[in-house]
Amino acid sequence: MVKILISTALTLLWLAVPAAASIHTTNLGCGSGKLVLNVRYGVANDVDTGMQGNNWALDDYSRTVHVWRKAAGRFCAASTFDGQFTTIAGPSPGGKTTIPAGIHGTLKGQSTTTFRGTLRSGLPTRGDLGAKNFQCTSADKKGQCAGTYDWLSAYFTSSDNFKAFRYVRYAFTYHATEGGKGTWTDKLVAGKYLSTGDIRPLKKK
Repeated sequence: MVKILISTALTLLWLAVPAAASIHTTNLGCGSGKLVLNVRYGVANDVDTGMQGNNWALDDYSRTVHVWRKAAGRFCAASTFDGQFTTIAGPSPGGKTTIPAGIHGTLKGQSTTTFRGTLRSGLPTRGDLGAKNFQCTSADKKGQCAGTYDWLSAYFTSSDNFKAFRYVRYAFTYHATEGGKGTWTDKLVAGKYLSTGDIRPLKKK
């Protein structure tokens, strides 16, 4: 069943991340520059895609976002992700098998991106932004769900729709803890996305 309301579990997950986490600036390769954004928020019901482009899970997680101004109009952003997933029936994330709905597990990730734009004024640039319910279903396209929150367009404007946006670093690990087994890692290496391992169903007794 697709969750619509923000779960108690997510609220506890989000609250469990100490305020210090948003103050501590995880650089993740961004290097020097002026820190212009340092926020965190909780996410519920974000759809996750696998190597075949398929929707394989719904995620709840906490996210931190730090953005440094590298030069006029040029920025580097570092994000961390920590939460859990629940599988959707269909192809596994690694594309090696078929999984049932309802496998639960943990997710951890980080990403570093660069982009050009202009920082909007009048918005909070430090601390908690609260919980965001993306309201995704198994049929939605990632990034286009009813409640999707995009921090980039919320905090920055761009005359060319962020054409210069690039991933510099990307690494996520998913580990099944209930109803399934395995660990799947999805990461960016030398400009290419690589997948290792997979999430698999338990063997029938």
